[in-house]
Amino acid sequence: MLPPQDVTIYLNNALKATHTLAELDRDASLPPSVADMPDQISGKFVSLDAPADVASAWKRVMIFNDSQVLYTFTYDPATAGFTARKR
Repeated sequence: MLPPQDVTIYLNNALKATHTLAELDRDASLPPSVADMPDQISGKFVSLDAPADVASAWKRVMIFNDSQVLYTFTYDPATAGFTARKR
């Protein structure tokens, strides 16, 4: 597993992003190219400030790296796990 990385999340069409750390369930780092980004990414949040806000959000969007590819994600508050799908 890779070391935790900074991810950006937006909840409920918020204009201000929230940064948090997440461990990805991958053996290799994410590609820098938009075209090479995977369709699905899963992992777990390491340091989530407001897990209740994420769990209750009706819209969740995540950005993993500088590619600015948007992912919609589901969140499991019991495990702090997520599954993100490319939009």
